[in-house]
Amino acid sequence: MKRFVRNLPIADYHAGEEISHSGIVKLLKSPEHYLQYKIGGDEPTPAMEFGSAFHAFILEPELFAATYSVVDESALAGTLATLDDYKAAATQLGVKFEALNKDELKLAIKAADKTGILFFKEDMQQEIAAISAEKLAGALATLDDLKQAADTLGIAIGKMKKDELKEAIKAFDADSKFKFREDVQAEIAALTADKLVGTLATLDEYKTAATQLGVKFEALNKDELKLAIKAADTESLFKFREDEYNRLYGAKIILKQDQMDALTAMRESVFKHGGAAKMLAKGEAESSLYWTDEITGLKCRIRPDWLFDGGMADLKSCVSASKADFAKAVANLGYDIEAAFYVDGMKAVTGKSVDFFFIAVEKTAPYTTACYKASQEMIEIGRAKYRGGLELLKWCQENKQYPGYQPNGEIETIDLPRWAANFELEA
Repeated sequence: MKRFVRNLPIADYHAGEEISHSGIVKLLKSPEHYLQYKIGGDEPTPAMEFGSAFHAFILEPELFAATYSVVDESALAGTLATLDDYKAAATQLGVKFEALNKDELKLAIKAADKTGILFFKEDMQQEIAAISAEKLAGALATLDDLKQAADTLGIAIGKMKKDELKEAIKAFDADSKFKFREDVQAEIAALTADKLVGTLATLDEYKTAATQLGVKFEALNKDELKLAIKAADTESLFKFREDEYNRLYGAKIILKQDQMDALTAMRESVFKHGGAAKMLAKGEAESSLYWTDEITGLKCRIRPDWLFDGGMADLKSCVSASKADFAKAVANLGYDIEAAFYVDGMKAVTGKSVDFFFIAVEKTAPYTTACYKASQEMIEIGRAKYRGGLELLKWCQENKQYPGYQPNGEIETIDLPRWAANFELEA
């Protein structure tokens, strides 16, 4: 299988089953890390995201324009962004957004209870109090009240006790003119017990009833408040930052102005460098090459940043582009594996032997650019590493095992690194 594919979307390239140099770097860390990389991928870091923008800005300006945009804060001035902004707008529009207190919740429940099936304890207590006052008016309570009633009924009181007098009044009161206070109180107690059953008393009972009726009583969250403001804003006084953001930028990736300034300065630096400018003067970006490794039978892929007559160029943003520092980055980040794998991949697909170049550009002022050609020694070392990685992957696939750092669960002795071991206490 040999393929040279132009204009393949980057997502389609990464979705392929073939092994890439990034996969080999993961594999050489441990097969377990490679498996996780294949299953879940790596969450892009801010540095990786900036690097992607940098590649597009330098090598694919049309793609950059279609993918990225810089926020114009002036176009978003006055839009509602924070929760405090929302609350201020809601207050201006008379929109209720805080949690209802108990009295407000009671009124809301009453307004929503169209069938009148819910009663509040305090309302019922007031109703019972009114009934009690009416019923207790004129009820016989004191001994003098009983004597007056007995006299009205023509009862000879004599030496009757209070209870005897009460019974005598009941016996003679054929028209039920009189009621006794304790009897009325007992009747009221029974009425109270009956009428208070199921009435709403606590805040939790109010909330339960409100939920049953679909009454909103908690504080509105930001999304709910947004909807409430939109419903109340009949004159379109307010705009929301996120809506304007989507209208202006859609699905584009947003860059801050300082990021855009850095990209512009980095591009200027690249094209001021004679060697870099010459390499980038004519060629093609992000072509995809596919082949099958003859030794292992594994499917492989590469995607050179830039192809030109003299070889392949890989554009790298970095902290330091000095020769010493960039050499460390090559070793630490597996750029030697990339160089060898790409050179051999090009040979496998096209039959051409090419050189591999790095265009290193610093991410901070003065944004210095430096260009380096991968040495033959680097290529040979990187080749030995990637060949070992392919053999390891073949073994993992055949044995269906992807071990971590210690395949057999061994316990190792660990030492300090050499730089940390050189330590002396001062006297």
